[in-house]
Amino acid sequence: MIGITSEMTAVGWGDRVREAAVLSASYPRALQQAGCVPIVLAPWPWPAARLMASLDGLVLADTLAARRPGPAPPSGPAEPADQARDAAERSLVRAAIEAGLPVLAIGRGLHILNLAWGGTEPPADQGRSEAPARELRLSPDSALGQLFGRSVTVPAADLTGPALGRLARGLTAVAWADDQAVEAVELDGHPFAIGMRWHPGESDRVKLLERFLAAAAGRGAGRPGRAEPAADAGQAESAGQAQAAPKAKAGTAST
Repeated sequence: MIGITSEMTAVGWGDRVREAAVLSASYPRALQQAGCVPIVLAPWPWPAARLMASLDGLVLADTLAARRPGPAPPSGPAEPADQARDAAERSLVRAAIEAGLPVLAIGRGLHILNLAWGGTEPPADQGRSEAPARELRLSPDSALGQLFGRSVTVPAADLTGPALGRLARGLTAVAWADDQAVEAVELDGHPFAIGMRWHPGESDRVKLLERFLAAAAGRGAGRPGRAEPAADAGQAESAGQAQAAPKAKAGTAST
């Protein structure tokens, strides 16, 4: 089971407007198609450590709106902060990493990962590139570099949110734009904890999720109390016959 974060927003519900936890369907669908059970996590104050004991991995999803992490500046920016979600996700990602769960942080999630580990908020004012796509350079020694190669071209529409603030200690930059802005990070000493500013294309997303789910499967298999897959009917019948046969033979020898 993979936890995936969401956001609260107002939605039409019949003839009324209600608050709802919402999430783009792309990542839950991709996880489900890969054989996982995605668990949508509303941005509430969860008992994070206890929750992580029931999960095999955590995805910090991007936002549907252009909300920047961190407290809202007094001037009232066009991209307001979602402080309740900030607090909930920081708690979740800390607990996930402490539990050894794989973490994938996309877009807004990249900033949450950085903030949770002691980095700073994104700069308030940033100019955005008008280029239709950006070429990103990847560290060949990184997990992303091993998956995607030494560079990746990202359409402007897939590169979300502001640039990172000061990088937290323990996070290593592994992808850079041509202006040296950090576009992806990995957590030192962790089996799989990756934050990236862009949404990978379909083929790259498949490779990324395969690596993420392999880490999740390894974590789940080693968890105390995790039941082994049940044998099918044929295997169970064969095992029963194999156990019964020595007993019959022993009985014959005693008579």
